[in-house]
Amino acid sequence: MRRVFISFDHDDTDQVSGFLGLRNIVENLEFFNHKLDHRINSKNDDYVKRVIREEYIHPASVCVVLIGNNTWRSEWVLWEIGECLRQKMGILGIRLKGSRGRVPDGIPSGHVGGWDPEKFVGWIEWAFQQRGALTEAKR
Repeated sequence: MRRVFISFDHDDTDQVSGFLGLRNIVENLEFFNHKLDHRINSKNDDYVKRVIREEYIHPASVCVVLIGNNTWRSEWVLWEIGECLRQKMGILGIRLKGSRGRVPDGIPSGHVGGWDPEKFVGWIEWAFQQRGALTEAKR
């Protein structure tokens, strides 16, 4: 079972829901995302970050950043990417259909694909396999 943390800009929720439809057709993926869970109801940033880190990011081994037109501007997405890198997770960016936005900082070069649903599962596994290489490159 590959556990995947999904990071995205709140404005892209409708398109993200389409990506999450994968969980209904692929048996080996489990998705974690606090924005779709709606369980965190707090304005305290430290509390929200702690819950995201402990309950959503920590159980995952791969972070998929769904890239919309303004994702690169999201402070929360940038924090999530940084936290995933600190936890030595595999990182993968996937451009949402029709997106022309910049790739957010922290996503390694060569770790971004277009909207190609038939390749998502393979890419997620590839990102998982690359996590050691990312750690070595940072040293």
